[in-house]
Amino acid sequence: MFNRRGEKSTASGRYQQLYLFWPHYRKQLALPDFSPLSQDRLAIQLIRERGALDDIRAGRIERAISRCRNIWASLPGAGYGQREHSLEKLVTVWRTAGGVPA
Repeated sequence: MFNRRGEKSTASGRYQQLYLFWPHYRKQLALPDFSPLSQDRLAIQLIRERGALDDIRAGRIERAISRCRNIWASLPGAGYGQREHSLEKLVTVWRTAGGVPA
């Protein structure tokens, strides 16, 4: 797989995780496989490591998105040369899914 700049990418799965990090997190989190549940657990850990999990729980979604933008190329301000979703769109989706702002 190649990104817009023609660079090779190993991103895969529901959160487009890079293979480079998979062995570390598989061991750390005792993930048995690359199932949707394991991918969810990995994504939550990445969010936790960026200090954004408490922001999400507290309804500070804009702050959480900003903290996680270096993980996911589609978040606004990521700067990886891929299509980025607008903050407004992400907040709308979050609210539609039941998110309550602070």
